[in-house]
Amino acid sequence: MFPASEQALLSPVELTTLATLMLPGLPQNHSPPKTPEQVPPVLPVTSVAQEAPEDDADPTYLDEPDYTPNNANTLPIPAGYTYICQFIAHDLIADSHFHIGGRQTSALLNLDSMYGNNGSGDPIRSIEAHYFELESGRFLTQQHDVHRVAPGTIDNAPWATAWIPEQRNDENAIVLQLHSVFQKLHNAFINTLSSDQTEITERIITARRYTVAVFHHIVINDLLPKLVPDDCHDYFFAKLGPFYYDASQPYTQVPAEFKLASFRFGHSMLRPRYHLKTEHSQSFALDDIMRRPPFEPLDDKHIIDWPALFFDPLENDGLQQIASPIDLFITSDMATVPHPTNPRAGRNIAQLNLLAGIKLGLSSAESILREITTSPRFKTFAGHFEQRLNRRRLKVTSPGQETDFIYALLAVLQEQQRTPLWLYTLQENLTDYPDNNQFKLGLIASAINCDVLRSAMFECYRISEQDSQSQLADKLTTTIHQAFACLGKSLHTMADITTFLTTRSQSDE
Repeated sequence: MFPASEQALLSPVELTTLATLMLPGLPQNHSPPKTPEQVPPVLPVTSVAQEAPEDDADPTYLDEPDYTPNNANTLPIPAGYTYICQFIAHDLIADSHFHIGGRQTSALLNLDSMYGNNGSGDPIRSIEAHYFELESGRFLTQQHDVHRVAPGTIDNAPWATAWIPEQRNDENAIVLQLHSVFQKLHNAFINTLSSDQTEITERIITARRYTVAVFHHIVINDLLPKLVPDDCHDYFFAKLGPFYYDASQPYTQVPAEFKLASFRFGHSMLRPRYHLKTEHSQSFALDDIMRRPPFEPLDDKHIIDWPALFFDPLENDGLQQIASPIDLFITSDMATVPHPTNPRAGRNIAQLNLLAGIKLGLSSAESILREITTSPRFKTFAGHFEQRLNRRRLKVTSPGQETDFIYALLAVLQEQQRTPLWLYTLQENLTDYPDNNQFKLGLIASAINCDVLRSAMFECYRISEQDSQSQLADKLTTTIHQAFACLGKSLHTMADITTFLTTRSQSDE
């Protein structure tokens, strides 16, 4: 998307230092504060797996803050939306470990992680029929889990038992149940479509078209408003302003800046523990929720009461959990992300993220900003946000001595114009919000994410190569209205969807 960097953004010493310091609960450097001009010395590499405490340094899982709405730009994010982002990532971004059933992804957000991809190239009609009941067109599913088959049924995944195209959705108890939720939404559409008007394949395709459109509606009108500034959301989805991509040619590739940096902000939002029920019952460590092979059936204790994760801020019944802020720190459980073939081999997610950007030659955040403010390609965007783009230096003042070192290192990187885009993404919001709100992304990360997601969604509605941006948007809107008319109910939020499906399931029992 942007020109590749010609030099490594981080040295091995800086990479190890940053990855270590970004994990709460680990030993920090308590030497006197460093000035931005001082180059940080080498820190000893700690044994992350041994020194991380049982619970994270952040105690928010014990005492939730008051979730009282202030304004749209300072509202904390319900904890479930972190996993909607992961669900999106699994749909768009290929798995690098094909030995666990990796599939060929497309650049379109068309839920082929659920429907499969038969290789025809059509974003909606390319279903894989074996995931459905042949007589009804319903997904094979269970009440809270996905359908499971004997080990060895799925090619390249001899131990996998989840009968779904995207095996990564079976690694995490929350993402697994989100997958099941959207399968059930498809089944709800199947139940309302007349069985005597169309053949079964066409009914499945129609149900997919409606399910995908409702998911797009949720991404545009529920997820993104919680994550990006209002004026940025308005620019991309109301004004349909241009950025990097436009509708003059088909969108075919997920850019590296999105998949390796700007859309990895969710790693910072992960909580150390989660309550999965609406009352303050047993909580589960992140390590417990992150599932591992051989992908056994969902444990009953992990069954989710969705209002605990998706809720209306004006409703105060039951437990309301918010995501962790978007900042430079990551829960210590992410210091030991399991290796796909060796669960005991922990890998530091911060180091993996930074190293991935370096390996693919991502430009520094400063280079990307310079391109946006000087290239004719971004003229409209740069003109629209001119005042905010003129002051894009990160705030790198440490809020406390225990974090002085990471902020000093970030200041050095910024001064030398080599800040990794992922680090910039996690800290940029303090530049855009004078009240130090860290529950939304800053402008540049928001623009990249909105641009890519808009392209990935709108491209699903392209019929002609001449379709304009506004025509694609109109087709999406029309399909959403058709979907709501089919259900006889409008579903505008994740809370709406989960409530609708829960009520429907209870009425069927």
